Amino acid sequence: MFLGTVSGFGQSLSRVTSGIDMGLGYKDEAWVPAITYHQELSLSNFSWFRIGWGVRTWGYYAGKTNLVPKSNAFSDDTLKFGRVTANGASVLFGLNVRLWRLDIGVNTDVIGIAFGTRRSGLYSKSTFYEGEGRDYYNAYIDSNPATLNAFPLLLDKQNGQSEVYVRYWITDRIGVKLAYVHGRLTYATAEKLDNGQKRFSKSFGVPSVAISFPLYN
Repeated sequence: MFLGTVSGFGQSLSRVTSGIDMGLGYKDEAWVPAITYHQELSLSNFSWFRIGWGVRTWGYYAGKTNLVPKSNAFSDDTLKFGRVTANGASVLFGLNVRLWRLDIGVNTDVIGIAFGTRRSGLYSKSTFYEGEGRDYYNAYIDSNPATLNAFPLLLDKQNGQSEVYVRYWITDRIGVKLAYVHGRLTYATAEKLDNGQKRFSKSFGVPSVAISFPLYN
């Protein structure tokens, strides 16, 4: 009876798996590297379906880049950079399905931080009307990647990434992941500009390839 009870309880235990993805995305002269540590939880009754979480470190490096205040659709404000460099670390949440040797899934950043080189952006603004940022029209303004960020998939003016991916396990020790990365890049100025704006952003999408390694307890 005791052995039967232990055996029955063991069948309902959850299984946690984990691994690391080391990837690089590229499109239109923008480089997007990332290293992701991920864990997945699956119940024995639904071993093919997994809930995941993890930590992603990422970078975004590109040449000429225009950022705009997304929250104001009628604004023609633009912060123009000759080059941008941003790095960050985020906590992510995801879901995936295991089919044979394939993991098919999605994940998105929940909360994170970003940092990078302080750069001067040209504040481009038409002069049909003047706002509180009039002193900075067509002038260079120091700015840097916005530090604190949350839910970049849902909220404007945040730094972070989301991805849709397929991971194929070549062997039990190594795999390859193909993904499409959707992200947002946001820079913040020290001064408030028109409409009180301090954050300027753009969204991007890049294909990505990663090498995957499982971690074993």
